[in-house]
Formats: sequence, C-alpha cells, structure tokens
Amino acid sequence: MKEPRSHDNAAAVHGHVGERGTRPPEPWLDYGHLLPGITAAIRADDCSAVFIVGDSGLGASSLLAQLGSAFGGERAVVPIHGSPSLTAVPYGVLAPFLAHLSLADVSSRVAVLRSLWDYLEGIRVGTGPALLLVDDAHYLDDATCAMLAELVQAGWAKIVAACIPRPGVPGPLLRLWHEGTAEWFDLEPLTAEQGHELCEALLGGIVLNSTSHGFWTEAGGNTLLLKTLVREAESSGTLVQRHGVWLKTAATPVHTVKLEAVVKLQLMRISAAGREALSLIALAEPVDETLINVVAGEAAVQELVDQHLIKPGGNGLPNLRLVNPVYGEVLRSIVPAAQSLQLHRQLISRMDVLEDNPDSLLRMVTWSLDCGADVPDRLLIRAAVLSARLLQSETALRMAGAVRDMQWQSVAQAVIARSYFNLGRRDEAAAALTQETVDGAAGPSHVVSSSVLRAVTLAAVGQSASVIRAEAEVLREWGEQQPGIEGQRTPDAKASVTLAVTMIGLLAGSVDGDYERMGPELEHVLLQSGTVEGSLAPLFRALALALKAEMLCALGRGRQARLLVLEAAGLAQPQENDVFFIPEFISARLVICALAVGDWADAQTLLDRYYESSGVSMATFGGAAYVVAGYIAIRQGKSGDALPLLTAGLEALRDSDPQNLFGLCAAMAFYAAAGAGLTEAERFRADYKDWGQHSTHLLAAQANSFFDAALELLNADGSGVEGLHRNADNAAKENATYLELHALELALGLGDLSRLDRFCETAAATEGEWAQALAEYGRALKFGGAARYLSAGEKLQAATVYHLAAKAYGLALAAPDRGRTKELSAVARAGLARCNEELGQGSEETQNESVVPKLTRREWDIVNLAVQGLSDRQIADTLLISVRTVEGHLYRCYSKLGITGRDELAGAAAVAQGASSTS
Repeated sequence: MKEPRSHDNAAAVHGHVGERGTRPPEPWLDYGHLLPGITAAIRADDCSAVFIVGDSGLGASSLLAQLGSAFGGERAVVPIHGSPSLTAVPYGVLAPFLAHLSLADVSSRVAVLRSLWDYLEGIRVGTGPALLLVDDAHYLDDATCAMLAELVQAGWAKIVAACIPRPGVPGPLLRLWHEGTAEWFDLEPLTAEQGHELCEALLGGIVLNSTSHGFWTEAGGNTLLLKTLVREAESSGTLVQRHGVWLKTAATPVHTVKLEAVVKLQLMRISAAGREALSLIALAEPVDETLINVVAGEAAVQELVDQHLIKPGGNGLPNLRLVNPVYGEVLRSIVPAAQSLQLHRQLISRMDVLEDNPDSLLRMVTWSLDCGADVPDRLLIRAAVLSARLLQSETALRMAGAVRDMQWQSVAQAVIARSYFNLGRRDEAAAALTQETVDGAAGPSHVVSSSVLRAVTLAAVGQSASVIRAEAEVLREWGEQQPGIEGQRTPDAKASVTLAVTMIGLLAGSVDGDYERMGPELEHVLLQSGTVEGSLAPLFRALALALKAEMLCALGRGRQARLLVLEAAGLAQPQENDVFFIPEFISARLVICALAVGDWADAQTLLDRYYESSGVSMATFGGAAYVVAGYIAIRQGKSGDALPLLTAGLEALRDSDPQNLFGLCAAMAFYAAAGAGLTEAERFRADYKDWGQHSTHLLAAQANSFFDAALELLNADGSGVEGLHRNADNAAKENATYLELHALELALGLGDLSRLDRFCETAAATEGEWAQALAEYGRALKFGGAARYLSAGEKLQAATVYHLAAKAYGLALAAPDRGRTKELSAVARAGLARCNEELGQGSEETQNESVVPKLTRREWDIVNLAVQGLSDRQIADTLLISVRTVEGHLYRCYSKLGITGRDELAGAAAVAQGASSTS
C-alpha cells in the first residue's frame, strides 16, 4: 500500500471563509500551489479521486470553490456538503438530487443510483465524467459514501473529497486510495511568512510584521481564524492604516460575538466532557497531562488530542495546551466566573506553579488574579517582569500594581515605567520612575543596584543626560549621609556607592557623547567591579563593557568593540534585571557594532538570535528590525528598498520604541525620500524635528548627518554639506572616527570632494570591511587609473556597497587607460552588471530596456552636443562651463544610460529619449 503523498507548505490561503455563507469572498492565495496539482490529478486518466485532508479552517472549502470555478466550463460540477446533523441519515446529503423519489424508493440503492445517473446526465457538460466536490466528507453517512464510490468506479464521476484528519476519509472512499486510483493532498497551517502575506492581501497595503505576527500567533496558523481576527480588529478600530501602513493600536485583543461564533462552530464536534476539559486546559494552560487526565478524564483528553485541539506544551515537559491561542482567549472569556473559581480551587491545590516555565507562571498568576485569589508578591513580580519583557504591557501593569511588599517596589516601579514606555506613553513612564525615592532599609547593596538600574531605565526611556546625572547626585548625597559601623564607614559599601556614581555618570556620557572623559572612567569601573559584593559585580562589569564597546565603536574600533559586548552578554544577571532594559542595553550595542563595521548579515542574525533567546519574537520589536534592514539598504545604495522599510518602521516606533530608534529612522527616511524627490520627505523631516533626540550620542550623531544630507538633497544650496562638515569636525574633536567617516561619506555621496584627503585617512583608520572599501574608493578618486577604480569596485562589491561599487566600475571603464587590457574591461563590465542587478537596474546589457534613465536638463544639453561630435572642450566653450564639469556630467550620463563611453552614446541617448517620450 502506498503512503499518502504529503505536500510541504501546502496551506491553501483561501478567499472564501471555510464556513459557507458567513462572509463575502476574500482574496484567494494558493501558497502551497495545490490548485495546479489537484487540477492535473483530476484531468489524469488514472486518477478517479482526490482527497484534501487538513484541520478545520485551513481553507479546504475555498479550495473546492476554486476547483468548481476551474472546471465549471468543461464538465458538470456537483457540490456536496457533509453535515453532522445528517450523519445518521442514509443518503441525507443527497436529498437535493432525490426530491422526486418516494420514501420507498429512497430506501432502494438501485433507485437512488438510477436517480443520480439521470441527474448527472441532465447536467452533463462535455464528454468527461462529472466532478463531485464533497466538503466535510467525514460527516457523510455510510450509504452515501458507498454510493459515491460506486459512481466513481463506474466512471460516471470523479470525486474531490475534503475532510479533517480524524476521523479522516470515510472507509468506502478510502478504498479508492488503496486501489491506487486516488491522490492525497495535505493542508498545513500557515507559516509566519504566509500569515503576513495573507494579512497584506486582506488589507491591501503594507502590514507591520509585529501586527501580522500577532494575528498569526493568536490564530495558530489557522487561516479562518486569522482572517476572522483581522476583520474583527479592522471593524473594531484596533487595526488602522496610518501613512499607508496597517498596525494595531491596542495591545489587548478585542473579541466580538462573531469570533466567538466561529470558535464555537469549530468546537461543535466535541462532546460535553471534551468541552469541559478544553475549558479547564484553556484556564490553566500549560497544564500537566497526568493532572488533567485525573481531573477531566482520560477519554475527554484523548478526544481533544484526536481532534487536534490540544498539543504538547513544549519545553520537554509533559504539559498540554490549546493548539490555537485564540481558542484559549475566547474560552476564557465565556467561562462563567463562578465556574472559573470552582475549577481554580479544584486544580490549584493539586498542581505546582512552574516558576521556570514562563507560560505556566503567567497563566496561573493571571487566572488567580481573575478569581480574586491571593498571589505571593514573589510570584507577582516574576510574572510582571515576564509580561513586561514579552510586551504584554497591560498585564504587566496589573501585576505590578498588585505588589505590596516594599522589597519589590523598585522592581515594580520599573515594570510600570517600562510597560508605559512599551505602550508609547513616555511621560507616564518617566513619572513612574520619579515616584521612587532612595530607601536604605533594604541595605546599601539594594540602594546601589536600584540606583544604577534606575539610571539605565532613565536612559532607555530617553531622558536627558542632566536627568541621569541628577540620579548620581542623589545617590552620592545618600552615601555621604549614611552612618558607619561603630562610627566608621563600611569600606565595601562606600566603594560600591562611589563606583555606582561613576557608572551613572558614564550612562549620561553615552547620551552626551563625552568619549574623551569616558575612557579613563570606564577602565576604573572595570578594574574595580570585582571588589563590590553580590550581583553588583556582574551588573557593573556588563554595563561598563557595553559602554566601552559603544565608545570604541564611535572611535572607529568596531571589531574590538564587538568582542567586549560579547563578553558583556555572557555575564549572568538576576532575572529581575531584565525589566531594567539590561538585555536590550547589551544586545543593541552588539547590533550597532556589527552595522558599524559593515557586517550586515551578522547584524540581522544577532537581532534574530536575541529575540529568540529572550523569548520575545523579533516581530514584536518590528520597529528595530525595520530600522536595521533600512539602514543596511541605505548603506548598500538601495534607497528605493529602504524607504518602505523605514516608513513601516516609523509607524511601529511611533507607538513603541524600546531602543530609541525613531530619530534615526526618521532621518534615514527623510534622506531616502529626498534622494528620490518624493513629497513624503517633508513629513519625515517633520517627524525628525518633532521627536527630538531621545537616544545615545552614537545614534543621534548618525541621525543628524543623515538629516543634513537629506537637506542638501532637498535644497541643493550647500547648507547640508556645511552641516556634514560641521558634524565631521565635532566628531573629530572626540576622536570619533566612525562618526566622522559617516558624515564625510554622506558628503562625498553628494559630490563634495573638498575633503577627499581627510576622507581617505579617516576611512583607513576605521575598522571594518565597509570602511576599508571606502578607503580604497577614496584613493581611487584621488589618484585615478582604471586599475585603482577596478580594485575599489571589487572591494566595495565584496562589502555589498553596491552603488559605490557600480560607480567605481563605471569609472574604470571610462578611464583613459582602460583600453590597456581587455581583461580589465571585461572584469569591470561584469562587476557593473552584477551591481546594477543588485540595485534593481538589471544587467548592463538590459538596463536600457528595463529602466528609463532620468537625465537632468543640463545633462541632456551635454549629451546632445556630444552626440553631434563636439569634444569636451568645445562643449565647455559652448555652455560656458569648465571641461572638468563636462567630464563629470558625461560620466554620470554613462552610468545612468548603462554604457561605458562616447562610442555608445548616440544609440543609448536615442533609446532613452524614445522611452521618455512614451512613458
């Protein structure tokens, strides 16, 4: 017997809701490419049946509808719908075709077969057999199954039957499979990428990754549930379109009666005992399988397993949970409070709260709060920290607000501040932090650690350097006022206070960019961090290492910086420190180092790895992901790709900006839009100006240079270049080589060659493949020569700086000495073609056909004179400009037209003019 053929990624994303008649048609997407495969199977002579098997809500009904449309013109199509109410009625689903038969005839197999034959003959289309499309085939009665199998075996019809895995394909039809005349297709839940694509198809625009990922997670990959959630959020106003980007405006889902009806409809097939067991699991998930078997009964639990409604809880533990989070949310909302409390009392005494299992801890604490049961402050604070980390901000606020023990108040206040911050409520976050005062009752170590962690939180929520330094002064004054033991100070306590004050000052220096002062102080903290007690030592060391890495990155030593921040990431911290932004503080600097040295792929990998290891999906912090992707695209010269990424990132960061990236994102978006001449540039300009600089100096300085470069692109009056020169000079005062190079590179991209020598020196002194490729390019511009341009092109291409690599290859091909070797020209042409392809301009040979070149009026004047045969000198005299200006314009025209010299200019210009006139 052959095994069922499984089709990977075969989730058919449907345009019609699986439950018939509940919603208008929706866009239909065939992710698994099932439709062509099924169509081919139906048309095959040796295939009489096709089975589509998948859980309820994965799109089988819509797929059958698509098949009906595909075959409607070539053969008779007969839709048949199974129903649980007709399972025990012989030929019940065939009633529409047997209306003329008497009651006695309906009980006759021969009479029913003859009636069906007459019906099929009456609707015959073409010469082929009819096509029976059977939805919910698992509900068919045995008599109907046998009758349909007989029709198929007689060659009167072919059948496509859709059913759920359990009970699966009915026996009489399954025999067709055993006989080798049927094909089998499996429907699978949507992947995260498919869920995102479905959301964009439903909404008709850009959807934030965080938004689509939330819907996909909540639906558990179930297509019907995902579509219901999207439409529900849209109609409730929690899903809105802002500046062309769809995003959710509320963290807490708003579920309607419509969603409850969809869930209840999908759960109709289970027994009363199964529904009670499902409600219990929903309230307590993940719950121990042995315990739930005792309380709910093994038969009920096995029924849920068979129906694919529950699954193992993960983490290698024998736990159970619902297969779809939305099932749990809806079930918990409809379980009466009295029943919930009764189940809580029945279960809580028999189970241990798994404190090391985040899901178990959060669910049990939430359930206990819902029931009004007491929860120890120790569990409350752990659950609150987890909720804040997972961006379940409303839940975190509720849990932190319930904490009463004073020893946990500093953590609770941090949870509240972070939760407000995650919700985009910066002022309330700052206010929550100001409510706490220094209290020495818990001991000096607690005061010191709380003050440092509080300063980290102040920096994370975008407070100014002066506010952070004020925190250091409060701690200093407290330390001076404390009485010592037997009239003398405790040396360890005194040292920790002094070190903490220095540490807080360094956090302020990160905001100011005071790198000259930071160096010696950082070394002092690193040397002394081992002398402090308890958890203060790894905290001080991790922060100092991360800050030193930030400083070294700004100073152009990104490779060295990366090693330090990796060491910081490896230091174990107390779990409650997570809420104080410590993991983000370290991981952000690790990503920044990778970006600074040009390790683009490494930066994205690090971002992925952090969110996976922290338990927070990367999509939840979609803003940071968009900014990193947009930053890389700009560095590679793909501004067209960068703009939609940055636009989406801005909308994500507008509501939640844990890394203070909004300013950098807005400046880069302004730069990309200004370069493309788009009207949106003014909106991005206003965004940058209105937001201010709530970030470290390392990010703020880069944002400022992007902003100045955008101003120059917009106004072309030289003020932007002056601003970039000023930024470079300010960076040089702090020996911030990387920031200096960043400003000079943007100025060079604007055509400014006045500081070419300095550009070359700065790039050469900066670590990383990106900087070293820029240094080679600068030297080529300075000294010229085809070989130098070719070398620069190759290094820039290896560093994936494609726009500058293309320019370097073009300069190599246009250089006077390029004709010395055919090999050099061939390599340059091939490199130019590859770069153009990466930049979305096609190969060198096809560029003229695929892209309409955009030449300025002055460029067209020069091109037209060159086509007439005038020399560069004659063109200069005619237009009253310098020969060097003519040469520069011609080079840019060659690049835009995808050619390498004058001999190709006439043909390329004619093509470009023709394309322009028709576009």
